[in-house]
Amino acid sequence: MKKYTHAWLALKAIELLKSYEGRFNDDRNKHLKRFLKFISPHPNTFVRGAWFPDTVIKDNTQGGHTWKYYLDSNGKAEKRRPPAHNNCLAFVKGSLGRKVSLDTKISDLPDRCEALGQMIRDSILITNKTKSGDVVVFNNSQVALFFLMLSHYVCDAHVPVHCDNRDLYKPSKVHPDLEDFWEKEIKKFYKVSLRTQQFDLDEEGTMQHKTGKKGYDKSILHELDKVLAQKAWQNMGMLKNHWSVFLGKGNNNFWDYLVSVCLVSFHMSQLMFPPGAADVNYNTVRIMETEPFKSDVIKYSTFILADAINSVALLWLAAWERWELLSKGVR
Repeated sequence: MKKYTHAWLALKAIELLKSYEGRFNDDRNKHLKRFLKFISPHPNTFVRGAWFPDTVIKDNTQGGHTWKYYLDSNGKAEKRRPPAHNNCLAFVKGSLGRKVSLDTKISDLPDRCEALGQMIRDSILITNKTKSGDVVVFNNSQVALFFLMLSHYVCDAHVPVHCDNRDLYKPSKVHPDLEDFWEKEIKKFYKVSLRTQQFDLDEEGTMQHKTGKKGYDKSILHELDKVLAQKAWQNMGMLKNHWSVFLGKGNNNFWDYLVSVCLVSFHMSQLMFPPGAADVNYNTVRIMETEPFKSDVIKYSTFILADAINSVALLWLAAWERWELLSKGVR
């Protein structure tokens, strides 16, 4: 994904979490309220912070941003599945049992997410247990950066071509064309300053649409809001449950969850850009100028981006709850 897409998804995750206030059990509602109070003062850092993994860390060529599957009759069927609120799950459900293998040389994405999730937990615990002014203490801006970095890797797990071992980046333009489409849609319909690298927010911290811009009602971004409103997380109202119940049956941690997401993303790539498609050269095709690729990208993008927003919101809340529970002796 590109710079402003990453920031937009993170800000949308905040909006989603705000819409969920009061819908959890009492303890989780308190966790959520404290998290929103913590993260809300930092909206102007979202563009730069969510982009640091690409501009500063630059581990995208070492597999930090990818989890590359390929179909393999000698492989094995991955059993992990994302929760039912994952929209793309329905499109590829019939393919998930196929045997796959992993290109381990360029597949570290779930590891990065698990590590950042634990880093967030540890950094907050250190901060809360250390005297103010101590040189080893983390400040809130640093912890907020960890959350934004986590959102970057989580969103990359939802990009179909980040999970497909085929080279769809060079000389192919499939990968950049897909991400260019999302970036252009966001810049087209939302107020964002390229000079200050900030989205225009109202007093409630909500991103502002461009006024008088035609076409938004039929855009993928307008449809995305409908999709988010239609599906909530399962088990939200349970009186007592651990944060892991939101990750999907059998998924016990961030790593399990991201593996399940990447499996769905891989099969979405296979669905949108079928291998062996007749009369298609993926090294030369421009997907936003060629059917059926253009229609498929428009059709599925709404659900791909909605799933990314859900995942960022879910794992942010889980990461915050993780440290609050550990401070009480609960994993």
